[in-house]
Amino acid sequence: MKTRHVLVLGAGGNVSRHSVPKLVAKGHNVSALVRNPDHAERLIDDGATVIVRDLTSLDEEGWARLLTPFDVVVWSAGAGGGSAERTYAVDRDAAMGMIDALEDLGEFAPFLVMVSYAGASEATTEDDGGAWYAYVESKKAVDKRLLASELAYQILGPTRLTDDAAEGITVLDGALDADSETPRELVAEVIVESVGRGETFNRNPIDFEGGNGAVAEI
Repeated sequence: MKTRHVLVLGAGGNVSRHSVPKLVAKGHNVSALVRNPDHAERLIDDGATVIVRDLTSLDEEGWARLLTPFDVVVWSAGAGGGSAERTYAVDRDAAMGMIDALEDLGEFAPFLVMVSYAGASEATTEDDGGAWYAYVESKKAVDKRLLASELAYQILGPTRLTDDAAEGITVLDGALDADSETPRELVAEVIVESVGRGETFNRNPIDFEGGNGAVAEI
């Protein structure tokens, strides 16, 4: 497997808690971007180089400078609830800014691994002005933007996340089960597989849940 220079955005999150050390263990050179410097020590211990920066503060030039050195970028960032305003700023606007920069980089753009959720591009929910509605609308907008682009990317669509241990994967096709669950550790394993390949899977987006299949065979 080729060693890649990987930028993980949102490296302080619960999926990245698994993905960063797994990427390092595979021999990749990992830079981990976080907004909160309190996460830095753990990430350094995991073997990553830490970048402390707020994604919402980056302009077009800032995004280009950030992305250019890397072979692969993993978007695992998110506002994590809270206010609708913060959710739109991170999950929609910052992600769109990143996509703009990738398109401007053209043939020099790194491969993008976008962590989304199963069915995001078609999801709807009641408009109550809250953070969940903002999240659903933001992820839908970003996924649709990617699907209409000519970028090199892979969208990952796990179902409801849990902290269970990863045992295997089932790739989903068609209607989603409301009770479906996906361990965060499994999402990390799919991220690592996607980074290692550096190209799209047979499905894009790929929706999945915990199961018995081998990640290497998806």
